[in-house]
Amino acid sequence: MGNACSRSERGRRPEQGFSLAETLVVLALIGIVLVVAVPVAGKIIRHSNGLGAFANLRQVMAAARLQAIKRGANVVVEISVTPENTIRLRTFQDRANDTTSPLPADELAAAGNYRQDSGTFATSPGTDEPTLSDVTLAPGVFLWKQSGTKSDLGTAAAFDGYAGRADLTDRIVFLPSGGIVPPEATGCGLPTSSGGRGIYFADAQGKNFFRVTVESNLSGKLRVDKYVAGSGYVSSGWIWL
Repeated sequence: MGNACSRSERGRRPEQGFSLAETLVVLALIGIVLVVAVPVAGKIIRHSNGLGAFANLRQVMAAARLQAIKRGANVVVEISVTPENTIRLRTFQDRANDTTSPLPADELAAAGNYRQDSGTFATSPGTDEPTLSDVTLAPGVFLWKQSGTKSDLGTAAAFDGYAGRADLTDRIVFLPSGGIVPPEATGCGLPTSSGGRGIYFADAQGKNFFRVTVESNLSGKLRVDKYVAGSGYVSSGWIWL
């Protein structure tokens, strides 16, 4: 029996840790997994951020258009950048003159001026132009036109110039008809592959550039375009990077 125990003990492999060769193999495998997984994860994050941004932009603009039709008055979406460089969209009603019941002089002066007037009407202080929504997009996307500068509001929000006033910038004006007031500034005409009116944005890495635009003055129809190298901003045939 003693000999049997000795043979069993001699055949048993003592417990050992990983050898250097085994450790190197494991580390190599982990490295390969990371090389493959990190770019894929980055693409998923960029995809999610971009999809969420243009979905929110379209939702805000579509809601503003419907409000203009419902209220029978201009509705303005004002575009700005927060101190954290996120995109902010504030929607308000711009009063319209009622010819069957003329507005008081102070309200009439503010009618259809594409600005939000509040606290200035002595004859009827309860008629401030109301804020209809105030939306800040989630971090991860920035106002950014391809070949431009990140968070450059002047370049990336191309809806500027109304009623002959160059200081009326960064706003989209929806009409009760469902259309928009065409912006007058240079570079804010109908969208083309290289520019035109639109809200331009991109992911933080500058890999995917988009434009949400209004392609028709009369219908207010919205469109999402993506920048494709060699083709410019196009509405179809593009992929996520």
